[in-house]
Amino acid sequence: MRVFLTVFLLAQASLLPESVAAQKAQSGAQPHFARGVELQQSGDLVGARDAYLAALKSEPHRVDANANLGLVYVRLGQFDDAIRHYRRALAANPAQTAVRFHLGAACFQAGKLEAAREEFAAVVKAAPSDLRARQLLAISLLQLNRLHEGIAELEKVYQAQPDNREAAYTLTSAYLRIRQLDKAGAIIARDLHQSNTPEANLLVGSYETARHNYIRAVARLKTAQQQNPRLPGLHSTLGHAYVLTGNRKLAVDMFQKELEVTADDFNSLAFLGWLYREDGRLEEAAKLLRKALVARPDETGVLFQLAQISQTQATAEETAQLLGRVVALKPDHLASHVLLAQIYFRQKRFQDAQKERQIIDRLNAQEQEKQPSTYDLRYTGVTVPLN
Repeated sequence: MRVFLTVFLLAQASLLPESVAAQKAQSGAQPHFARGVELQQSGDLVGARDAYLAALKSEPHRVDANANLGLVYVRLGQFDDAIRHYRRALAANPAQTAVRFHLGAACFQAGKLEAAREEFAAVVKAAPSDLRARQLLAISLLQLNRLHEGIAELEKVYQAQPDNREAAYTLTSAYLRIRQLDKAGAIIARDLHQSNTPEANLLVGSYETARHNYIRAVARLKTAQQQNPRLPGLHSTLGHAYVLTGNRKLAVDMFQKELEVTADDFNSLAFLGWLYREDGRLEEAAKLLRKALVARPDETGVLFQLAQISQTQATAEETAQLLGRVVALKPDHLASHVLLAQIYFRQKRFQDAQKERQIIDRLNAQEQEKQPSTYDLRYTGVTVPLN
Protein backbone atom coordinates (compact mmCIF):
# COMPACT_ATOMS: atom_id res chain seq x y z
CA MET A 1 0.00 0.00 0.00
CA ARG A 2 3.02 2.27 0.34
CA VAL A 3 2.57 4.34 -2.82
CA PHE A 4 -1.08 5.10 -2.09
CA LEU A 5 -0.38 5.90 1.56
CA THR A 6 2.44 8.39 1.03
CA VAL A 7 1.52 10.40 -2.08
CA PHE A 8 -1.59 11.82 -0.42
CA LEU A 9 0.27 12.53 2.81
CA LEU A 10 3.03 14.47 1.12
CA ALA A 11 0.49 16.54 -0.80
CA GLN A 12 -1.30 17.48 2.41
CA ALA A 13 1.90 18.22 4.32
CA SER A 14 2.89 20.79 1.70
CA LEU A 15 -0.03 23.06 2.62
CA LEU A 16 0.51 26.19 4.70
CA PRO A 17 -1.30 26.26 8.03
CA GLU A 18 -4.77 27.61 7.37
CA SER A 19 -6.12 28.72 10.75
CA VAL A 20 -3.11 29.75 12.78
CA ALA A 21 -4.11 32.91 14.60
CA ALA A 22 -1.91 35.79 13.50
CA GLN A 23 -0.16 37.65 16.27
CA LYS A 24 -0.10 41.21 15.01
CA ALA A 25 1.12 42.93 18.12
CA GLN A 26 3.93 45.27 17.23
CA SER A 27 7.10 43.94 18.76
CA GLY A 28 10.69 43.23 17.91
CA ALA A 29 9.58 39.88 16.55
CA GLN A 30 7.14 41.20 13.97
CA PRO A 31 9.63 42.38 11.30
CA HIS A 32 11.46 39.05 11.46
CA PHE A 33 8.19 37.15 11.23
CA ALA A 34 6.98 39.19 8.23
CA ARG A 35 10.32 38.62 6.52
CA GLY A 36 10.02 34.88 7.22
CA VAL A 37 6.60 34.74 5.57
CA GLU A 38 7.91 36.61 2.53
CA LEU A 39 10.92 34.29 2.16
CA GLN A 40 8.82 31.18 2.73
CA GLN A 41 6.36 32.17 0.02
CA SER A 42 9.23 32.86 -2.39
CA GLY A 43 10.71 29.41 -1.75
CA ASP A 44 13.77 30.50 0.25
CA LEU A 45 13.35 27.97 3.04
CA VAL A 46 16.73 28.52 4.70
CA GLY A 47 16.19 32.27 4.79
CA ALA A 48 12.68 31.78 6.15
CA ARG A 49 13.99 29.44 8.84
CA ASP A 50 16.53 31.99 10.00
CA ALA A 51 13.94 34.79 10.05
CA TYR A 52 11.46 32.76 12.09
CA LEU A 53 14.20 31.74 14.53
CA ALA A 54 15.07 35.44 14.95
CA ALA A 55 11.42 36.22 15.65
CA LEU A 56 11.26 33.45 18.25
CA LYS A 57 14.24 34.87 20.13
CA SER A 58 11.99 37.79 21.06
CA GLU A 59 8.75 35.80 21.42
CA PRO A 60 9.57 32.09 22.02
CA HIS A 61 5.92 31.06 22.36
CA ARG A 62 4.60 32.88 19.33
CA VAL A 63 2.10 30.49 17.69
CA ASP A 64 2.32 31.56 14.06
CA ALA A 65 6.13 31.69 14.02
CA ASN A 66 6.44 28.21 15.59
CA ALA A 67 3.82 26.80 13.24
CA ASN A 68 5.36 28.26 10.09
CA LEU A 69 8.83 27.22 11.21
CA GLY A 70 7.49 23.69 11.66
CA LEU A 71 6.35 23.67 8.06
CA VAL A 72 9.70 25.01 6.87
CA TYR A 73 11.49 22.20 8.70
CA VAL A 74 9.14 19.65 7.08
CA ARG A 75 10.03 21.00 3.67
CA LEU A 76 13.72 20.77 4.61
CA GLY A 77 13.23 17.16 5.69
CA GLN A 78 14.06 17.94 9.35
CA PHE A 79 11.03 16.27 10.87
CA ASP A 80 12.14 16.16 14.52
CA ASP A 81 12.72 19.92 14.45
CA ALA A 82 9.32 20.39 12.82
CA ILE A 83 7.62 18.29 15.50
CA ARG A 84 9.28 20.28 18.27
CA HIS A 85 8.03 23.62 16.92
CA TYR A 86 4.53 22.36 16.16
CA ARG A 87 4.32 21.14 19.76
CA ARG A 88 5.45 24.55 21.01
CA ALA A 89 2.71 26.20 18.98
CA LEU A 90 0.12 23.83 20.41
CA ALA A 91 1.38 24.34 23.94
CA ALA A 92 0.61 28.05 23.50
CA ASN A 93 -2.78 27.39 21.89
CA PRO A 94 -4.05 23.75 21.96
CA ALA A 95 -7.16 24.65 19.94
CA GLN A 96 -5.20 25.09 16.69
CA THR A 97 -6.45 22.06 14.75
CA ALA A 98 -4.53 23.10 11.60
CA VAL A 99 -1.27 22.96 13.56
CA ARG A 100 -2.25 19.61 15.06
CA PHE A 101 -2.97 18.29 11.56
CA HIS A 102 0.52 19.27 10.40
CA LEU A 103 2.05 17.84 13.55
CA GLY A 104 0.42 14.52 12.68
CA ALA A 105 1.81 14.71 9.15
CA ALA A 106 5.32 15.45 10.44
CA CYS A 107 5.12 12.55 12.90
CA PHE A 108 4.03 10.23 10.09
CA GLN A 109 6.91 11.28 7.85
CA ALA A 110 9.32 10.82 10.76
CA GLY A 111 8.10 7.25 11.19
CA LYS A 112 6.36 8.02 14.50
CA LEU A 113 3.16 6.27 13.46
CA GLU A 114 1.45 6.00 16.84
CA ALA A 115 2.06 9.70 17.52
CA ALA A 116 0.66 10.52 14.08
CA ARG A 117 -2.43 8.41 14.77
CA GLU A 118 -3.02 10.21 18.06
CA GLU A 119 -2.80 13.65 16.46
CA PHE A 120 -5.07 12.82 13.53
CA ALA A 121 -7.57 11.18 15.89
CA ALA A 122 -7.61 14.37 17.97
CA VAL A 123 -8.29 16.46 14.85
CA VAL A 124 -11.13 14.14 13.78
CA LYS A 125 -12.63 14.29 17.27
CA ALA A 126 -12.55 18.09 17.21
CA ALA A 127 -13.70 18.35 13.58
CA PRO A 128 -15.53 15.16 12.45
CA SER A 129 -16.13 16.61 8.99
CA ASP A 130 -12.39 17.06 8.31
CA LEU A 131 -11.97 14.35 5.69
CA ARG A 132 -8.28 15.12 5.15
CA ALA A 133 -7.55 14.29 8.78
CA ARG A 134 -9.80 11.25 8.71
CA GLN A 135 -8.04 9.94 5.61
CA LEU A 136 -4.64 10.36 7.24
CA LEU A 137 -5.95 8.76 10.43
CA ALA A 138 -6.94 5.78 8.28
CA ILE A 139 -3.52 5.71 6.66
CA SER A 140 -1.80 5.75 10.05
CA LEU A 141 -3.96 2.87 11.27
CA LEU A 142 -3.19 0.86 8.15
CA GLN A 143 0.52 1.42 8.58
CA LEU A 144 0.21 0.28 12.20
CA ASN A 145 -1.35 -2.94 10.87
CA ARG A 146 -4.68 -2.04 12.49
CA LEU A 147 -6.30 -2.90 9.21
CA HIS A 148 -9.97 -3.16 10.10
CA GLU A 149 -9.92 0.14 12.00
CA GLY A 150 -8.14 1.86 9.13
CA ILE A 151 -10.57 0.46 6.60
CA ALA A 152 -13.55 1.63 8.67
CA GLU A 153 -12.22 5.21 8.66
CA LEU A 154 -11.32 5.08 4.98
CA GLU A 155 -14.77 3.80 4.05
CA LYS A 156 -16.26 6.94 5.62
CA VAL A 157 -13.98 9.11 3.50
CA TYR A 158 -14.76 7.20 0.31
CA GLN A 159 -18.50 7.28 0.95
CA ALA A 160 -18.35 11.05 1.46
CA GLN A 161 -15.99 11.60 -1.49
CA PRO A 162 -16.59 8.91 -4.14
CA ASP A 163 -14.36 10.87 -6.54
CA ASN A 164 -11.41 10.82 -4.13
CA ARG A 165 -8.97 8.78 -6.19
CA GLU A 166 -6.37 8.44 -3.43
CA ALA A 167 -9.01 7.08 -1.04
CA ALA A 168 -10.16 4.62 -3.71
CA TYR A 169 -6.60 3.43 -4.32
CA THR A 170 -5.79 3.00 -0.64
CA LEU A 171 -9.10 1.35 0.25
CA THR A 172 -8.77 -1.12 -2.63
CA SER A 173 -5.23 -1.96 -1.56
CA ALA A 174 -6.38 -2.51 2.04
CA TYR A 175 -9.25 -4.76 0.92
CA LEU A 176 -6.79 -6.84 -1.09
CA ARG A 177 -4.52 -7.18 1.92
CA ILE A 178 -7.31 -8.74 4.02
CA ARG A 179 -8.58 -10.77 1.05
CA GLN A 180 -11.94 -8.99 0.73
CA LEU A 181 -11.87 -9.47 -3.02
CA ASP A 182 -15.54 -8.68 -3.60
CA LYS A 183 -15.19 -5.22 -2.07
CA ALA A 184 -11.91 -4.58 -3.88
CA GLY A 185 -13.45 -5.75 -7.14
CA ALA A 186 -16.43 -3.43 -6.72
CA ILE A 187 -14.20 -0.35 -6.48
CA ILE A 188 -12.05 -1.54 -9.37
CA ALA A 189 -15.08 -2.13 -11.58
CA ARG A 190 -16.63 1.22 -10.68
CA ASP A 191 -13.61 3.51 -10.58
CA LEU A 192 -10.33 1.93 -11.65
CA HIS A 193 -10.71 -0.74 -14.30
CA GLN A 194 -10.73 1.67 -17.21
CA SER A 195 -8.10 3.93 -15.69
CA ASN A 196 -4.67 3.75 -17.27
CA THR A 197 -2.58 5.30 -14.51
CA PRO A 198 0.36 3.27 -13.17
CA GLU A 199 -1.31 3.13 -9.75
CA ALA A 200 -4.57 1.81 -11.18
CA ASN A 201 -2.74 -0.79 -13.26
CA LEU A 202 -0.83 -1.91 -10.17
CA LEU A 203 -4.07 -2.34 -8.22
CA VAL A 204 -5.84 -4.19 -11.01
CA GLY A 205 -2.79 -6.43 -11.41
CA SER A 206 -2.80 -7.15 -7.68
CA TYR A 207 -6.50 -7.95 -7.82
CA GLU A 208 -6.10 -10.31 -10.78
CA THR A 209 -3.19 -12.02 -9.00
CA ALA A 210 -5.39 -12.61 -5.95
CA ARG A 211 -8.03 -14.11 -8.22
CA HIS A 212 -5.41 -16.39 -9.88
CA ASN A 213 -5.84 -14.71 -13.27
CA TYR A 214 -2.09 -14.56 -13.77
CA ILE A 215 -2.00 -13.75 -17.48
CA ARG A 216 -4.21 -10.69 -16.95
CA ALA A 217 -2.28 -9.78 -13.83
CA VAL A 218 1.12 -9.83 -15.53
CA ALA A 219 -0.22 -7.82 -18.47
CA ARG A 220 -1.52 -5.00 -16.24
CA LEU A 221 1.57 -5.03 -14.06
CA LYS A 222 3.92 -4.85 -17.05
CA THR A 223 1.92 -1.89 -18.34
CA ALA A 224 2.42 -0.17 -14.99
CA GLN A 225 6.12 -1.03 -15.21
CA GLN A 226 6.40 0.70 -18.58
CA GLN A 227 4.56 3.75 -17.23
CA ASN A 228 6.55 4.12 -14.00
CA PRO A 229 9.36 1.61 -13.38
CA ARG A 230 10.03 3.11 -9.93
CA LEU A 231 6.48 2.83 -8.62
CA PRO A 232 6.77 1.42 -5.07
CA GLY A 233 5.26 -2.04 -4.75
CA LEU A 234 5.14 -2.69 -8.48
CA HIS A 235 8.06 -5.09 -8.84
CA SER A 236 7.13 -6.87 -5.61
CA THR A 237 3.64 -7.57 -6.94
CA LEU A 238 4.99 -8.66 -10.31
CA GLY A 239 7.48 -10.93 -8.54
CA HIS A 240 4.61 -12.49 -6.57
CA ALA A 241 2.75 -13.20 -9.83
CA TYR A 242 5.87 -14.83 -11.27
CA VAL A 243 6.28 -16.99 -8.14
CA LEU A 244 2.72 -18.25 -8.53
CA THR A 245 3.32 -19.12 -12.17
CA GLY A 246 6.57 -20.96 -11.37
CA ASN A 247 8.93 -18.47 -12.99
CA ARG A 248 11.48 -18.27 -10.18
CA LYS A 249 14.21 -16.48 -12.12
CA LEU A 250 11.96 -13.58 -13.11
CA ALA A 251 10.51 -13.52 -9.60
CA VAL A 252 13.97 -13.11 -8.05
CA ASP A 253 14.80 -10.34 -10.53
CA MET A 254 11.58 -8.48 -9.65
CA PHE A 255 12.07 -8.74 -5.88
CA GLN A 256 15.65 -7.51 -6.22
CA LYS A 257 14.48 -4.54 -8.30
CA GLU A 258 11.80 -3.72 -5.72
CA LEU A 259 14.39 -3.58 -2.97
CA GLU A 260 16.38 -1.10 -5.06
CA VAL A 261 13.31 1.15 -5.02
CA THR A 262 11.94 0.36 -1.54
CA ALA A 263 14.62 -1.17 0.66
CA ASP A 264 12.19 -2.27 3.39
CA ASP A 265 9.43 -3.74 1.19
CA PHE A 266 8.10 -6.60 3.29
CA ASN A 267 6.89 -8.88 0.51
CA SER A 268 10.15 -8.66 -1.40
CA LEU A 269 12.19 -9.35 1.73
CA ALA A 270 10.00 -12.30 2.72
CA PHE A 271 9.69 -13.93 -0.70
CA LEU A 272 13.31 -13.37 -1.67
CA GLY A 273 14.38 -14.78 1.69
CA TRP A 274 12.26 -17.86 1.02
CA LEU A 275 13.66 -18.32 -2.49
CA TYR A 276 17.25 -17.87 -1.29
CA ARG A 277 16.67 -20.41 1.47
CA GLU A 278 15.42 -22.96 -1.03
CA ASP A 279 18.48 -22.26 -3.20
CA GLY A 280 20.81 -22.86 -0.24
CA ARG A 281 21.83 -19.21 0.11
CA LEU A 282 21.17 -19.38 3.84
CA GLU A 283 23.10 -16.39 5.14
CA GLU A 284 21.57 -14.07 2.55
CA ALA A 285 18.14 -15.53 3.24
CA ALA A 286 18.45 -15.05 7.00
CA LYS A 287 19.53 -11.42 6.57
CA LEU A 288 16.49 -10.66 4.38
CA LEU A 289 14.06 -12.46 6.67
CA ARG A 290 15.33 -10.62 9.75
CA LYS A 291 14.78 -7.32 7.95
CA ALA A 292 11.24 -8.46 7.12
CA LEU A 293 10.61 -9.13 10.82
CA VAL A 294 11.50 -5.53 11.63
CA ALA A 295 8.45 -4.47 9.63
CA ARG A 296 6.18 -7.27 10.91
CA PRO A 297 7.60 -8.87 14.08
CA ASP A 298 4.68 -11.30 14.44
CA GLU A 299 4.64 -12.66 10.89
CA THR A 300 4.52 -16.41 11.47
CA GLY A 301 5.58 -17.35 7.95
CA VAL A 302 8.82 -15.39 8.28
CA LEU A 303 9.47 -16.73 11.77
CA PHE A 304 9.06 -20.28 10.49
CA GLN A 305 11.43 -19.65 7.59
CA LEU A 306 14.06 -18.36 10.02
CA ALA A 307 13.53 -21.41 12.23
CA GLN A 308 14.21 -23.68 9.27
CA ILE A 309 17.44 -21.80 8.53
CA SER A 310 18.48 -21.82 12.17
CA GLN A 311 18.41 -25.62 12.20
CA THR A 312 21.70 -25.54 10.31
CA GLN A 313 23.14 -22.26 11.59
CA ALA A 314 22.16 -21.95 15.26
CA THR A 315 21.60 -23.98 18.38
CA ALA A 316 18.54 -26.15 18.82
CA GLU A 317 17.44 -23.85 21.63
CA GLU A 318 17.39 -20.80 19.33
CA THR A 319 15.38 -22.77 16.77
CA ALA A 320 12.94 -23.86 19.46
CA GLN A 321 12.52 -20.24 20.56
CA LEU A 322 11.59 -19.18 17.02
CA LEU A 323 9.14 -22.05 16.69
CA GLY A 324 7.71 -21.22 20.09
CA ARG A 325 6.91 -17.71 18.85
CA VAL A 326 5.14 -19.22 15.84
CA VAL A 327 2.89 -21.56 17.82
CA ALA A 328 2.16 -18.83 20.39
CA LEU A 329 0.81 -16.68 17.56
CA LYS A 330 -0.70 -19.53 15.57
CA PRO A 331 -1.34 -22.59 17.79
CA ASP A 332 -2.42 -24.80 14.89
CA HIS A 333 0.74 -24.26 12.81
CA LEU A 334 1.36 -27.95 12.12
CA ALA A 335 4.83 -27.67 10.59
CA SER A 336 6.17 -25.85 13.65
CA HIS A 337 4.86 -28.54 15.97
CA VAL A 338 6.55 -31.19 13.80
CA LEU A 339 9.92 -29.43 14.01
CA LEU A 340 9.52 -28.81 17.74
CA ALA A 341 8.83 -32.52 18.30
CA GLN A 342 11.99 -33.40 16.38
CA ILE A 343 14.11 -30.91 18.35
CA TYR A 344 12.76 -32.06 21.71
CA PHE A 345 13.38 -35.69 20.80
CA ARG A 346 17.00 -34.96 19.85
CA GLN A 347 17.44 -33.09 23.14
CA LYS A 348 15.96 -36.10 24.98
CA ARG A 349 13.12 -33.91 26.24
CA PHE A 350 10.77 -36.83 25.73
CA GLN A 351 7.84 -35.42 27.69
CA ASP A 352 7.84 -32.20 25.62
CA ALA A 353 8.23 -34.24 22.43
CA GLN A 354 5.24 -36.36 23.42
CA LYS A 355 3.12 -33.23 23.98
CA GLU A 356 4.02 -32.02 20.49
CA ARG A 357 3.21 -35.46 19.07
CA GLN A 358 -0.25 -35.29 20.63
CA ILE A 359 -0.83 -31.86 19.08
CA ILE A 360 0.33 -33.19 15.69
CA ASP A 361 -2.05 -36.16 15.94
CA ARG A 362 -4.93 -33.85 16.84
CA LEU A 363 -4.24 -31.48 13.94
CA ASN A 364 -3.87 -34.34 11.48
CA ALA A 365 -7.17 -35.82 12.70
CA GLN A 366 -8.89 -32.47 12.22
CA GLU A 367 -7.50 -32.25 8.70
CA GLN A 368 -8.64 -35.80 8.01
CA GLU A 369 -12.17 -34.82 9.00
CA LYS A 370 -12.08 -31.91 6.56
CA GLN A 371 -10.86 -34.18 3.72
CA PRO A 372 -12.12 -37.71 4.49
CA SER A 373 -11.20 -39.00 1.05
CA THR A 374 -7.51 -38.34 1.61
CA TYR A 375 -5.67 -41.40 2.88
CA ASP A 376 -2.63 -39.78 4.49
CA LEU A 377 -2.53 -36.11 5.38
CA ARG A 378 0.51 -36.09 7.61
CA TYR A 379 2.91 -33.19 7.14
CA THR A 380 5.29 -33.82 4.27
CA GLY A 381 7.84 -31.05 4.87
CA VAL A 382 6.64 -28.84 2.00
CA THR A 383 6.60 -25.20 3.01
CA VAL A 384 5.40 -21.90 1.60
CA PRO A 385 6.95 -18.48 2.22
CA LEU A 386 4.05 -16.89 4.05
CA ASN A 387 1.36 -18.31 6.27
